[in-house]
Amino acid sequence: MPLYRFQIAAQMDSTLPRDALVNTLHFNDQGIGSDPDVLCQDLLDIFQAGWYANPCQITVDCYGVGDPPQYPVGHAEENMGLSPASSCAREVAICLSFYATRNLPRQRGRIFLPLCGSSYADSTPRPPTARMDQVLALATDFSNLGGIDVDWQVYSPTDGQGRNVTNAWVDDEWDTMRSRGLRGSSRVLVSVDEG
Repeated sequence: MPLYRFQIAAQMDSTLPRDALVNTLHFNDQGIGSDPDVLCQDLLDIFQAGWYANPCQITVDCYGVGDPPQYPVGHAEENMGLSPASSCAREVAICLSFYATRNLPRQRGRIFLPLCGSSYADSTPRPPTARMDQVLALATDFSNLGGIDVDWQVYSPTDGQGRNVTNAWVDDEWDTMRSRGLRGSSRVLVSVDEG
């Protein structure tokens, strides 16, 4: 019964690794015919159809949890070399939060879906209901990934335990992921009189 960590990376603005918009999810595959490559492709399809409507390079890598060294055991990729320019600030995201049984530390997780990667350019102070519903639909897709033999989980590295996700939600507030911003490429300087 392998517990897998999946890293989903979508390239925006360049194909440099530092410009990837990365999310991590965990799944416990209890099937006897485990195929991490198929799970990677299915997860890639979920993200591409459910959020990244603009074609961009997406890679999904699957790793076994807790068995160092960590080498990928599964991989999927599409649209290699495509990295469209961001249509808005890369730091703006909508958060999908989830938990297992109770909303407590070590039993909850979240992923941040970037607004710039979607085909939507919401300029509203709060995410519209349609956008929130779209993100919640991803949660349903995650819970159905791989059929009855695969469980979407919250993994706690502190206690080394995975727990099945039971609830998910999206709130009506944009989130900020400062680490997803582009690095500065120029600077404007002005001298001011001290007198």
